[in-house]
Amino acid sequence: MNIKILVAEDELILRTSLIKKLNKYWPEAEIIAEESCGLDALKSINELKPDVAFLDIKMGDLTGIQVANNIEHPCHIIFVTAFDKYAIQAFESGALDYLLKPYSDDRLYQCITRTKKLMNSQPSAASPVVEETTLDSGKYLSRLRVKIGSKLWFLPVDDIICFKANGRYVKVVTAEKEALIESSLKTLYEQLSPEYFWQVHRSTIININYLKYVNTDKVEHLQAIMDHLDEPITISRRFNHLFR
Repeated sequence: MNIKILVAEDELILRTSLIKKLNKYWPEAEIIAEESCGLDALKSINELKPDVAFLDIKMGDLTGIQVANNIEHPCHIIFVTAFDKYAIQAFESGALDYLLKPYSDDRLYQCITRTKKLMNSQPSAASPVVEETTLDSGKYLSRLRVKIGSKLWFLPVDDIICFKANGRYVKVVTAEKEALIESSLKTLYEQLSPEYFWQVHRSTIININYLKYVNTDKVEHLQAIMDHLDEPITISRRFNHLFR
């Protein structure tokens, strides 16, 4: 599997050091671009389509988080920064990992190992199957074809509790199983019935048929409490109006 990597870091010494370490600990991967600012990183990700992007957070023009929130080409995002205060925003942006400077070689190797394991476990043949429905508003996705291990499943969309962006993939969550499909959240959202599937966060779509209630304890971040899920789902301020 030929892995393509982009590195964005505004400090040349740190950027060069990270690239050398990536070449050492991930020799089978290819560094296809190195950028020193957010705007160039955003352009390169969309044009060169890397599998993994290592992004500094403070890069002068656009922050790494702004880059992650505006990319058109989905890829695995790993933030590399000296500031721990951005961790929550980073993971809400769908980050796979968060390397805090100065990180050790062991920590970087751990990050690489985790990323490789995730990518090797993700299905390459999984794709959505669009079928006609009886909804008056047109055609919407009725089933998803996903491969889990050696089994091929055709999951009814009505059984899906939520969709969560996960790098280049989207995690599909039902009461009984989880699976990854190779798609962007935006592409899926356009094929789902807006009557039942609401986007509540940049990286999350929920099926409101499984919504138990909304926790309003935190004014800035409402939380959706879902049937069959142990953890609440964060509702970003951009989508708070859906529940007012």
